Amino acid sequence: MKDKFNKKIFNYTNYFALACITPIGYFAPLGEWLLISFLSISTLIFILIDKTTISYTNLLIFIISILTILISFFWSISPQRTSEVMGPISGIIIAIFITLNITSNNKVINIENLIGIPLIFTSICILIDVVFNAEIRSNLATLVGDEPTSKSANFSRGIIILTMIMPLSVAMYINKGKKFLGLGVLLLIAIIVMLGPNHSSKIALLCALLSSIIIYIFGPRSFMFFGIISAIFMLSLPIISIKILPKLSHIKINYENTKPCTPERLASIHVERIPGTNKCVKNMEWQETSMGGSIIHRLLVWEFVGNEIYKKPLLGHGAGTSRLIGQNIVLNVPHTNLDIKGGIPLHPHNNFLEIWLELGLLGISVITLLWIKIIKYGINIRKESYIMGTGICTSIVTIFVMSNISFGVFQAWWMSSIALIFLVILQSFSLTKTKLIG
Repeated sequence: MKDKFNKKIFNYTNYFALACITPIGYFAPLGEWLLISFLSISTLIFILIDKTTISYTNLLIFIISILTILISFFWSISPQRTSEVMGPISGIIIAIFITLNITSNNKVINIENLIGIPLIFTSICILIDVVFNAEIRSNLATLVGDEPTSKSANFSRGIIILTMIMPLSVAMYINKGKKFLGLGVLLLIAIIVMLGPNHSSKIALLCALLSSIIIYIFGPRSFMFFGIISAIFMLSLPIISIKILPKLSHIKINYENTKPCTPERLASIHVERIPGTNKCVKNMEWQETSMGGSIIHRLLVWEFVGNEIYKKPLLGHGAGTSRLIGQNIVLNVPHTNLDIKGGIPLHPHNNFLEIWLELGLLGISVITLLWIKIIKYGINIRKESYIMGTGICTSIVTIFVMSNISFGVFQAWWMSSIALIFLVILQSFSLTKTKLIG
């Protein structure tokens, strides 16, 4: 009876954690690391009480990852900064190992509703915020002292997490015969992404839709091909960021921006009033537009990071040192009078470039080995199931896309969010071993 009671408590702990992934991802995204920490600690307590056998699968690669972080202290350009971050990063890696290797062995029934219902609830809240400016999230955030720096900052983390988990949620519903719920989730999140201010999620959504079609039609080989290309891309990223991407930033495309005239707008350069109207038009380059500014910012930062990588390509500059590099550098935006202050704004906005920069070839080799294991797992799943295989592989592709254009790789909430999504992947497929035709 005591064992059954302990098992029941552990089950409810897992249910709670999985159900909270998307709500926390929007309302309090920094809390994702608390969620995975809670999950891993509760797992350890259950193991001690129940004396459950521990799986040590993939233990070696997690140990190597931690050692790579720790030993970077000895050649870091800022040992103090590295010593500050290597403890928290190692702690999150340990929590991820426990969660994916031990917690995932506990089978969760009806996981499609456990993920899907909170996802739908959170999506509705985001939609109300985006369309009606209800400020549900911002008002709740203000209560705990979180002040977003921009409209995009108020939405971006939540929308990105929803975008990454969406293909998986849709696949789980369709796999259970709930096609209308699955299509409803797809439509709801697609509307949020398109109306929302986050450009990265728009790119990820497009890639998710295209990859899902390709993976469903062409099967495991298409995902294997993606794995090969993505691994080559990761290893070649410093060269790409210096030799190829800068050419995009120098493309010259004129753009006319038309808005209602105001005294302030009329006082700006290159602004003219349209005769007979109260509209003003401004001729600008694409680099000066909202989306263009976001793109050009990343392109210039990536070029700068690529050049910095070549200074210490083998071992890198040390964990956590990205924010210290290029603080006094000013990047000039091509074909404009605009400047970007700081060569790297906290992090390179590209996970793999950041690993190259901080941990060098040693670090990128470790992450490539881990990536190969993920690709192999996706290939095996797609061989087993058309629907779940497509959903899981598409979520992996979406995570890869977001990792290349968004947050810092060692941000605790980001590492935790990706790990929790992979926990859902492991849980969702463990209950779906039946081969499906379509």
